[in-house]
Amino acid sequence: MIVGLGNPGPAYEKTRHNIGAMVADGLVFSYGEKYTVHKKSGAEVATVRLPGPSGTPEPVLVAKARTYMNTTGRQIGPLVKYYDVAPQDLIVLHDELDIDFGQVRLKQGGGEGGHNGLRSISQAVGTRDYLRVRLGIGRPPGRQDPADFVLKPFPSADKDEVELLIRNGIDATELLVKDGLVDAQNIVHTW
Repeated sequence: MIVGLGNPGPAYEKTRHNIGAMVADGLVFSYGEKYTVHKKSGAEVATVRLPGPSGTPEPVLVAKARTYMNTTGRQIGPLVKYYDVAPQDLIVLHDELDIDFGQVRLKQGGGEGGHNGLRSISQAVGTRDYLRVRLGIGRPPGRQDPADFVLKPFPSADKDEVELLIRNGIDATELLVKDGLVDAQNIVHTW
């Protein structure tokens, strides 16, 4: 299962905090699929067929909570439970302040670094030991509050870089599903 983190509604859709949801959308739409609302959890879900370890396409659920970031776990937790997804099969796509803008990094487990969406998922699934596609948005300039920075839209001057970050996020996610963490890191971390 792949989960793209973000806040719902048009006011947030182009913000830095929603880059995880943007990558999830790009993945879903690039495979010609559409989201539906999962009745038991309330999350938006779509199934895409990604190449698995054998190279054969396998169905993978892509999800986005329809709640605000801080309460993402309220919908993702029940979805993980419903589909009986093991932590090593859960991939969370999220914005990362501590990575330079445009960079993508992969990891498993670790802390939440003040990211309330990650904290909510960790609490809901009972572990931090899930896979992460960390999408670099960089640190805010000067003394700008990080909470304000992540809720602002990307500047229009960064449009091309944002599109590249989304494409690289999709590619990194596909590699993670197909090749596993270590092999995918060996490729993605050289970009």
